[in-house]
Amino acid sequence: MVDCWSFPHHDGSATYVSDLCPALGDRVDVHLRIPYASDVTDVLLRTYVDGEQSLDRVQLDREDARDRWYRGTVTMLNPVVNYRWLLAGGPARYQWLNGTGIHQHDVTDAADFRLSTYPGPPDWAPDAVLYQIFPDRFGRSSAADERQTPAWAIPQSWDDPVIGRGTETPYQLYGGDLDGIIEHLDHIASLGANTIYLTPIFPAQSNHRYDASSFDQVDPILGGDDALARLTAAAHARGLRVMGDFTTNHCGDAHEWFRAAIADASSPEAGFFLFHTHPHGVRVVVRLPVTAEVRPPKS
Repeated sequence: MVDCWSFPHHDGSATYVSDLCPALGDRVDVHLRIPYASDVTDVLLRTYVDGEQSLDRVQLDREDARDRWYRGTVTMLNPVVNYRWLLAGGPARYQWLNGTGIHQHDVTDAADFRLSTYPGPPDWAPDAVLYQIFPDRFGRSSAADERQTPAWAIPQSWDDPVIGRGTETPYQLYGGDLDGIIEHLDHIASLGANTIYLTPIFPAQSNHRYDASSFDQVDPILGGDDALARLTAAAHARGLRVMGDFTTNHCGDAHEWFRAAIADASSPEAGFFLFHTHPHGVRVVVRLPVTAEVRPPKS
């Protein structure tokens, strides 16, 4: 059995990082815990600023009955600064410690620890216990029976098997809705969750709704804006928060922005997208504010 307490450890919590919301130019102390039982003999802090890496020695900050604690300093010269730890010792005589653990080989920057100068999360976020819901498959209210099935959908009975992979996967519609979620709020609260995280709830042409056709309303198939108001009120009454996936860095081919961009290369909306050619045979990327692929319109 592996003794996890014998491994070096660092994470992004206040125990290991002196300032979780630094400003540009600030100096942030970062700490590394090295158990006496580990095979580490020396420590360096590797930072990456302005495209250049720096390896700096760190200080022994304190010792206790089990561990040595080292302290390094990261200067916030960029809005986001990557860092990881280079540890001497082990079978390869060196090891990297990054966000995915100990590695006895060279690693890329992809899983580095990061410090950011951007605004921090709300005060409640560190204690949030999220329950994620895919609305179409969570709960179906009786009101769902009265709603018209959209043209893109393949209607399903609630107990029909899900197609895990295939061309029909995004078009299976089981009819789950926001009022169906309300019926299960007591169960969610009983699990210890305090925050409900909804995958997209905007109108779209798929069951996952990441291809939004509008960001101005809740999908009527889910019960519309009124159903969201009912859900949030019922959740708040139980001490639950509700948050959603707001996907404005990409949209579907039915969105009015995309339709306007396709129709007129000189339109303001055309500036939201990156076209290799206009308007056909394109790979389209929304530029608000992060790029992501959008499907071209169906012929």
